[in-house]
Amino acid sequence: MGATIACNLIVAGLDVFSLTLLIPFLQTLFGLQASTTQKVATGGVQRMLDQVLGRFLDVGDKMGSLQRVVLVILAAIALKNIFAWISGQLGASLQELVTRDLRNLVYRHLLQLPLSYFQRTKTGQVVARILTDTSQSKALITELVTRSLQSGATIIVSIVVLVSLSWKLTLVSLVLAPMLIGLLQPILKKLRKRHRRLSNEYGEMTSIVQEAVSGIRLVKATGAEPHETGRFTDASGRYAKAMTRVAALGVLSQPLTEVAGTGIAVLVLWIGAQQVLVDRTLDGADLITFLLVVLRMLQPLKQISQVPATAQSSMASAERLFEVLDETTEAAADRGTRDVVALNDGVRFENVSFTYGDEPVLTDVSFDAPKGEIVALVGASGAGKSTLVDLVPRFNAPTSGTIRLDGVDLQELKLTSLRRLTGIVSQDTVLFNDTVRANIAFGAPGVFTQAQIEAAARAANAHQFITELPQGYDTVLGERGTRLSGGQRQRIAIARALLSDPPILILDEATSALDTESERLVQEAIDRLLAGRTVFVIAHRLSTVEHAQQILVLERGRIIERGTHDALLARRGAYHRLYTMQFRERDLSADVVMVDA
Repeated sequence: MGATIACNLIVAGLDVFSLTLLIPFLQTLFGLQASTTQKVATGGVQRMLDQVLGRFLDVGDKMGSLQRVVLVILAAIALKNIFAWISGQLGASLQELVTRDLRNLVYRHLLQLPLSYFQRTKTGQVVARILTDTSQSKALITELVTRSLQSGATIIVSIVVLVSLSWKLTLVSLVLAPMLIGLLQPILKKLRKRHRRLSNEYGEMTSIVQEAVSGIRLVKATGAEPHETGRFTDASGRYAKAMTRVAALGVLSQPLTEVAGTGIAVLVLWIGAQQVLVDRTLDGADLITFLLVVLRMLQPLKQISQVPATAQSSMASAERLFEVLDETTEAAADRGTRDVVALNDGVRFENVSFTYGDEPVLTDVSFDAPKGEIVALVGASGAGKSTLVDLVPRFNAPTSGTIRLDGVDLQELKLTSLRRLTGIVSQDTVLFNDTVRANIAFGAPGVFTQAQIEAAARAANAHQFITELPQGYDTVLGERGTRLSGGQRQRIAIARALLSDPPILILDEATSALDTESERLVQEAIDRLLAGRTVFVIAHRLSTVEHAQQILVLERGRIIERGTHDALLARRGAYHRLYTMQFRERDLSADVVMVDA
């Protein structure tokens, strides 16, 4: 930035200096050298020109003097453009590096935000802020550094020269020039509001695209292409309308600036002509140079006046970025001071309640999960099972009550050390567009050896199909692991959990959507995974939790039954009804299969 500013100042100085060289050129051309000599002591510009060109001018050799002045002008312009090129290179690097740093900062901060932020913010809005808003923000750097500083320096140097030539004409110019900025202020305020609305519309459009692409199977299966096309068309139309309104307002600044600037130039010409022809306080060469400098100053003035209008888009984007950066990260909100490296006793819920907004999700939940035991959570959708297990790794914090690990409140534990003890295998398996090896060792590159990764894969019944892939463990799986079947994706996720070896495991049962063979392989891998761990199982198929030491039946956020499988069946309550219903549905499905056969 320092080098860019320095080059801009040099360019501005050489730009105005090349114009002032017209004074000796015109004086020599029209034989005014004598009067010029008399004025050397009265004008700063004249003194500077006399020092620079005095030795090159010869009253008796007009053509030789003109030739030398022209060479100096060419040299000044060439030097100015060399520094302008250097400034452009430095400015381009500056804006891209600043944009890179801002983009990295926003992404790093975003990943540290709590889960609640992502639950209330659309994916498209998040993507738009990271990519689009950071890109648009760099225009502010471009305008302020690579253009505005040069324009500002040109204006300042021009004013110094103009004062030296005629302070009266300069005063007239400076009094009228602020009108340019004043005319634009109402427009600028509206522009920022419209640019902010424009960014929001873009985020909505991005969200629709993301949702449609992610759910393309459902879109095609239900014939919803016209519906999705209509949603996107509406969003695209709103964005286009907002863009048109912004453009219509933005283009007002240029004609207003040009009309006002031309009026100032005409007025200066009229007053200057009076000083030359009537008052005799200014000679023709000075007036012509003064007018040229004023006209040369109009372009940077126009650019400076347009900076606020151009900057409104960047400022609107910057405001959206700072909304993200102002969000409190999990690390900043973490008040934990104690490290934990192992689970010795177990996890205890003490009168835990959780409210989402004004809606209670969990109410007065209490139970113990001793070390090495399996706690199964069953109940209808919306009963609060997922919310309950999300409290263990502190994705959310209880509204009231306490969760203790080995007798210590989870809020007193450092978040990073708590999550190192926790592993999650969910029904919606998350795989990344990377190699099989990187997906199994996700989050710990270079920590595990190939032998450890293969051992985890074997225990998860995944090694065989991995070796049959084109590049084995080096095969890139594609976005969300699209190259694998559902059962294969689940076994990769189980291998990941086995490799990290967490003492606490959260398992959202992942076998309900698999075929019989895949279910058998996955269940075998899960049985190995459960051994010796404290496990919270969200159970959809009750047959998979028959061996759990403790089954909790949830209904509307409350535990209404608890006990072992046999004890709950004998009680013939809510668990018995759920179990009987599932087996009746299974028997009906079996009958349908037999009829089809």
